[in-house]
Amino acid sequence: MTPPDIHVLIPGDPATPTGGFVYDRHAVAGLREAGLLAGTIRVDGPFPEGDAATLKAAETGLATVPDGHRVIVDGLAYTALAPVLARHDGRLRIIALVHHPLGDETGLSPQDRERWLRAEVDALTHARHILVTSRTTHGRLAELGIDSGRVTAVVPGVDPVCDLGFRDSRAPGPLRLLCVATLIPRKAQHLLLEALAPLADRDWHLTLVGEARDAAYAQRLRTLTEGTSLSGRITLTGAVGDAALADHWRRADAFVFPSLHEGWGIAPVEAVRWGLPVITSDAGALPESVPEAGRVMVPAGDIPALRAAMARLLDDPIHRTALAEGARSAAAGLRSWAEMRAEFASVAEGLA
Repeated sequence: MTPPDIHVLIPGDPATPTGGFVYDRHAVAGLREAGLLAGTIRVDGPFPEGDAATLKAAETGLATVPDGHRVIVDGLAYTALAPVLARHDGRLRIIALVHHPLGDETGLSPQDRERWLRAEVDALTHARHILVTSRTTHGRLAELGIDSGRVTAVVPGVDPVCDLGFRDSRAPGPLRLLCVATLIPRKAQHLLLEALAPLADRDWHLTLVGEARDAAYAQRLRTLTEGTSLSGRITLTGAVGDAALADHWRRADAFVFPSLHEGWGIAPVEAVRWGLPVITSDAGALPESVPEAGRVMVPAGDIPALRAAMARLLDDPIHRTALAEGARSAAAGLRSWAEMRAEFASVAEGLA
């Protein structure tokens, strides 16, 4: 049997509770299950930016990889580490894993956006191959001038569908709205709060679950709720563990996701797995990832459209029930993480 020769470079703590890291963990598991994983390399740093310490850590980690081995580098770190990767390109086979282009992040100035897109495209031209997490990102890289023949999409999955019988009844009280997303401007929780503010006469409560990765943005969200019609109606939990997150999924009545860009959309797909009606934006790969049954999709950044969708969800129990039934029906057909892991390993093995 051929010894394993694939390494995965992860930008930080692999247990980080974000969709990108969830994907990375399953990719690593798939390679391990297939007997292909030679090891992982953790490189901490201020990604997507880099600094001298980050480059040194990457150099140290890559120096341990034997000649001829393959290294899959997560796209959050790939561009920042491009100078180090270039030095090892002759002896290692570098493969990029892109969740979405860095320049498509929300909140960048036009100059920074152009700088990031140019830098990432330049860096990706040196990759032996590029793995992406959606067909949408595959098309986006083609728009940026990258040869489609060098790109392969392996889309995410979900855990096994749980018994949704508990959805047949709900506890009394306000309609429990849930949003699971890191607190950063791209996830656009502020738009959700602005959409909900005029709906304070309805009976609802919103829980925002997610790490406050951008402290200033998290404070902005708190400011939007303090001393306003939203006061007492919003709970910000921060990052939570798996058991607590499962409890939030179970207690929720509906899921709302106003993101401005997504390379896939693991959280809203997970909401479908839990049988929840989903209101989501149409940003990035969300039309591709979230099953039509059980979802209402609104234009990204359109607060009046989001407010109208929320109002109907709150005011029309027949509509809400139909969406929930659609989600429960779609849940049974979702792609599993086991399927994703097997496909990822097969694709990676074929990149010898």
